[in-house]
Amino acid sequence: MSLSQTSDISPWDQTRQFLLSVARAMRVCAESAEHQSVVERFTEDLRLATTKSPPSTPKTTPNELGRARDTRLACQLIDLSDHLPWAESFRTPNMANRIAACNFNDLFDLKHHTAGLLYLDPDLVYPEHQHPPPELYFTLSGTAAWRYGGSQEYRVISAGNLLHNDSLGLHGVRSGDTPLLAFFLLSGKFG
Repeated sequence: MSLSQTSDISPWDQTRQFLLSVARAMRVCAESAEHQSVVERFTEDLRLATTKSPPSTPKTTPNELGRARDTRLACQLIDLSDHLPWAESFRTPNMANRIAACNFNDLFDLKHHTAGLLYLDPDLVYPEHQHPPPELYFTLSGTAAWRYGGSQEYRVISAGNLLHNDSLGLHGVRSGDTPLLAFFLLSGKFG
């Protein structure tokens, strides 16, 4: 049964269940005890988080999100997508719905993490950037070339993989010939 078929559960509870499923998948993929610990702390933060009213700002709908169906988690997310606060990414202005971000901190009062989604249409670039909080990325759908983990080069990564960026580590991504959908988790508050 998909999350959208559970009509007696609110969209916020469905979203929380989805995020807990993502956290379970991340724990399985984690290659270090440190990364597992980050995901466990996020799970606890999410379980304790109160829900917020969604922002009233105009919503961006990712252009080809419906094509991002190559994993079970991506399909679950698509079922929830109408309830999520998608917005244009501040790093890619004027890309309308071709590059979008969703900030789960707009839905949940997460005390110790910043969590969200990054969406890219096929064949697009999300610019290289850095920020103080360390970050984990979990690819939900698509194959893309990522610069991550202190590397100077881009490496092709498929759905179901966990990537790590240290504090102030330069990173970016280029989508392939399918849409990219990735969950990001920063240890600490950002922005």
